[in-house]
Amino acid sequence: MIEEYGIPARLEHYACMVDLFGRAGRLSEAFETIKSMPFSPDSGVWGTLLGACRVHGNVELAEEASRHLFDVEPQNSGYYILLSNIHADAGKWGSVLKVRIDEGKRGVQKVPGYSWIEVNNNTHMFVAADGSHPQSAQIYSMLKNLLLELRKEGYNPQPYLPTHPQASGM
Repeated sequence: MIEEYGIPARLEHYACMVDLFGRAGRLSEAFETIKSMPFSPDSGVWGTLLGACRVHGNVELAEEASRHLFDVEPQNSGYYILLSNIHADAGKWGSVLKVRIDEGKRGVQKVPGYSWIEVNNNTHMFVAADGSHPQSAQIYSMLKNLLLELRKEGYNPQPYLPTHPQASGM
């Protein structure tokens, strides 16, 4: 790109290379690309590497990427959640708890998820783990039944924050 077309490499080009290496499971090459950048990588670059670490189960490199992310964007709860999930996938429950404690110590709070659905021209809004909807008992019962059916078909849910390996049951 530089030699043949005279186009200087920008941050976005490096981020694409990190993403390509990460998707291919070539995490050490992705990390080397980051280290070779002639400018400081941003949270997008480190976040791309962290996401690839989750897909490929590389806990050690995930720790490295998250340290940089916590320096660049210390209040972004998504990075704590992703690192916590990487540790959970690896069965490192003590590390899951440590990440969540560190998140709390830094005052980082996860923004709750919202969902909307329209039924018969009425819009219903739901907040994660909310029980205030007048039909919440029926809704949660239906969700429980759906989850049981999904599990019968082989679905393995990824819990947000298990306190131990058995905490994900609904």
